[in-house]
Amino acid sequence: MCPEAVYLMAIYQDIANTLEREIRGRFRAGDYLPPESELAERFSINRHTVRRALDELVHAGMVLRQHGKGTLVLEHSLEYRIGARGRFSESVQALGHDAKATVIGRQTVSVDAPLAAKMWVKPGTRVFQIDTLRSVDNQPVTLISHYLPTAHCPDLFEQYRGGSLHAYLEATYALTLERKQGLISALLPTAQESTLLQYPRNKPLLQVRSNNLCTRSGNLIEYSVSRSRADCFEYRIEPRQNLITEGDELL
Repeated sequence: MCPEAVYLMAIYQDIANTLEREIRGRFRAGDYLPPESELAERFSINRHTVRRALDELVHAGMVLRQHGKGTLVLEHSLEYRIGARGRFSESVQALGHDAKATVIGRQTVSVDAPLAAKMWVKPGTRVFQIDTLRSVDNQPVTLISHYLPTAHCPDLFEQYRGGSLHAYLEATYALTLERKQGLISALLPTAQESTLLQYPRNKPLLQVRSNNLCTRSGNLIEYSVSRSRADCFEYRIEPRQNLITEGDELL
């Protein structure tokens, strides 16, 4: 490939990447992108290069060209990163969306043997269970059940009222969490989950189960189970070396 062709490819791919980020962060399904002439002027390129960039988005299924109307934005999912940090609100807000967490249930329980094995704690350990409903731009998208040993955050019930739980733990107890292990699966929603998420019962939810440890002490602070609408998210896995060490029990 000649240098000129390589340069041209780099230009339209960069523009396609920029437009993809903007579509995910600013546009909704049914919106139209600005006309090709405006995009050409904005990026200081010719319309042929703009079309090449839009071709990339068409092939990715993000937009549809409509003759005489323009480039239509199709229904798309939020790209949610599954990495060491597990902050839902922070991740969604970084994409340019408004995130909200509402507490919908709370209780103190003694964990049974199956749950204790998943949490890496002894059966009978007292834990707080806090259930939250997460919304993006006022649309309910995720339910999360948080299980936290009471010894690490004794006043959690009295103080936490919503918002980012991990940010609260860091600010109140100086507990910075890191995801040690996670497992992704699909399952059909229960009747209650279907109602809360405004989602049909015959469509799967994406479930992520995570063990979150304190970065300073290595203690397990939280075991969480999130169930998200599959039409709202696509997960990006960002593996880290030595994330799972030999001898760790799988979820």
